[in-house]
Amino acid sequence: MYWNTADEIMISDPELAILPVGSIEQHGPHLPVMTDWAIGAEVGRRVQALTKGFLLPALPISTCREQMGKKGSVWMEPPTFYHMMTDILLSLKTQGFRKVLIIQAHGGIFTMIPVVRDANAKYNPDFMVFNFDLMMVSSTCREEGILECSGEIHAGEGETSQMLVIAPETVHMELACDYIPDTPRSYLSYGAVLRFCPEGVWGTPTLATAEKGEQVLKRAAEMAVEEMKKAFAFMESKEKLNYSYF
Repeated sequence: MYWNTADEIMISDPELAILPVGSIEQHGPHLPVMTDWAIGAEVGRRVQALTKGFLLPALPISTCREQMGKKGSVWMEPPTFYHMMTDILLSLKTQGFRKVLIIQAHGGIFTMIPVVRDANAKYNPDFMVFNFDLMMVSSTCREEGILECSGEIHAGEGETSQMLVIAPETVHMELACDYIPDTPRSYLSYGAVLRFCPEGVWGTPTLATAEKGEQVLKRAAEMAVEEMKKAFAFMESKEKLNYSYF
């Protein structure tokens, strides 16, 4: 992990690196702007405990222009993010890491797809990258009866519940307000969240509890490992197709 010495990492010699990626952005009146970063970091720690991989510190800043309108949201341009992530991945490859699990803790990183696809297209099977988007966890937790709300996208029941576990002193439940607009998520390409959700909340945070949050965090780590193993097994099983291993 990142708090080990280089010699300790050399001795353990993990083939897997774990890279959580978050965002610093508005999360309504009741959650801190660090929410995505904090959740990504916590899930990363739990995944590391399950895999013994090399955990990197969660990246706090990515792309989040859909959160424009209130001070406190910080972003970089998509090409900058693409090149930054590619540089990080290649630095890991150079050191001998064969597998990288990205834990995407902010749903608005639409540039992540080309980052992952390009890395795998160029370097499979010697180097493999899998991205686990934490937005996948909410639907599973609803199916399993852990969460109740079916319309959450941002700052709702799931994220609020997790923050009640991670940093309860930063959560202001007395300010939580429920709001689900009659707008498809795709409209975030045409206007910021605050155009559709005046308080910056797209979900039902009043349903949140710490008990739910612990269950969501546990399932997030378990699902990340399960899906990662499936993806890596697929990439490792591919045979050369004419000139390509992709």
